[in-house]
Amino acid sequence: MIPKTIQSALERQDLSALYEIRELVERLISERARVDDLPANREVLKVHTSGSTTYRLERVSCGKNCKGCPHGPYWYGYWREGGKTRSKYIGKNLMSTETKKGVVE
Repeated sequence: MIPKTIQSALERQDLSALYEIRELVERLISERARVDDLPANREVLKVHTSGSTTYRLERVSCGKNCKGCPHGPYWYGYWREGGKTRSKYIGKNLMSTETKKGVVE
């Protein structure tokens, strides 16, 4: 849901400004949705986004040719920081407290 203050500010903009805002929003979406650094040994099963963090449920191959591969599924949180994609292992369950934070610490 768009906060009322943002919606009100947008409604006061002229068409030219709205086009600029749209370009900015599209750029931000593409930057946040992009996770180029995702290793090839992972299969994404589900995706959940909260704030600037994208949570992915993944099956992971360990690379040891074990009989249990792929392992999981496990949740990982991804976010961009300083132009780089950062990640954190969350675990078997995606807790609602993780998604409410919006940023993985």
